Amino acid sequence: MTDSSERAHPTTDRTRPARRPRILVMVSAGWFPPFLEEVAEQAKAGERSKVWLYDLPYDLTVLDQRFATGPSKLRRLVYGKLPLPLAFAAEAFRVRRRYDAIFAWGAEASSLPLALALRFSRQRKRAPLVALYSWISSGNKARLLRWGWPGIKTLVLPPTAQAEFARTALKIPADRIASPKWVVDTDFFNEELATPEAHAAHQDSVMICSAGREMRDFATLIAALDGTGVRCHIAGSLVAGMDDRWRAELGDRGERVGLPEGVTFGPLSPAGMRDLYAKARFVVLPLHPSDTDNGISCMMEAFAMSRAVICTRVDGQRDALVEGVNGVYVDPHDAAALRAEILDLVADPARAEKMGREARRLAETEFGMTRWVAALTEVLDDAMRDRSAAGS
Repeated sequence: MTDSSERAHPTTDRTRPARRPRILVMVSAGWFPPFLEEVAEQAKAGERSKVWLYDLPYDLTVLDQRFATGPSKLRRLVYGKLPLPLAFAAEAFRVRRRYDAIFAWGAEASSLPLALALRFSRQRKRAPLVALYSWISSGNKARLLRWGWPGIKTLVLPPTAQAEFARTALKIPADRIASPKWVVDTDFFNEELATPEAHAAHQDSVMICSAGREMRDFATLIAALDGTGVRCHIAGSLVAGMDDRWRAELGDRGERVGLPEGVTFGPLSPAGMRDLYAKARFVVLPLHPSDTDNGISCMMEAFAMSRAVICTRVDGQRDALVEGVNGVYVDPHDAAALRAEILDLVADPARAEKMGREARRLAETEFGMTRWVAALTEVLDDAMRDRSAAGS
């Protein structure tokens, strides 16, 4: 019997030295710069959470604007005339036979066209496409996936609501879908690493926090806080001229809105977010209704920092918070209910602390990076094993 670390990859030939499977990684073009390896270096320096991608046991080639796959000058010229996601799709299709698998981390704009091309290619079994998405039910994504899913070997959908949509609305077979729980770097987001000033602020005063931008219902949070005197920092953007939905709801058309006393705005670095969580008694995650897990990163980080979360009850956000265990839910757009829950939890620090301790425990046991990497490794290994079997 061998240890799991000795388990041969599906491309391993026992008659010759094992080689690490080669994986082409597609990620959203909007992430760069900084490039992923630069982000990984920042993580090594302790400036941000870890890039879990580099823990996968493969030889990775990341497809970005630099085109490390080596297209000719003529191809680069052609790609320069295309929208970048389509250029990525074309290049991935061109080099697909060089790799044991293609892994799309998001990148729907490039990986969904690639899936369509693979579906209608006789060579599609040579490089299985594994796609990790979080929101497939919106507009064009759903339409493209309805036609393109046969070109995807495994669709990784952590949000339960999205996995259900794939099975019921798109009729994707259940055995083509994987739903591992999301991940957080519990080493970086660790209360013990917060600065002494953050710990002192947590002890000396009562404050809460929120963060993010996409599908955030900050208007309801601000209304709930108005007149309470509870201090809150929202680590988001408040920039003149930005077209944020919540700003329009507040009646703001580009000027700074009048905020309740003690409520502040401003983005923070990852280390700054860690200190903000440490200062806060708990975290509030106000959301507009949606069928995906908007805000999951903020929630995971709060849990890892031993902080309970008050979250809007929406269909998409139901895979991490356990009512009364590591947080509480409130109904959408209900400022009065949110205010009551905030004031109740402010008045009961022992309850908030108990839920925070349980949040940290669950973050370590259910959302840790080792578990996440193992789950994705299994998905990719299975995809490559099926490919190897089909080619034998």
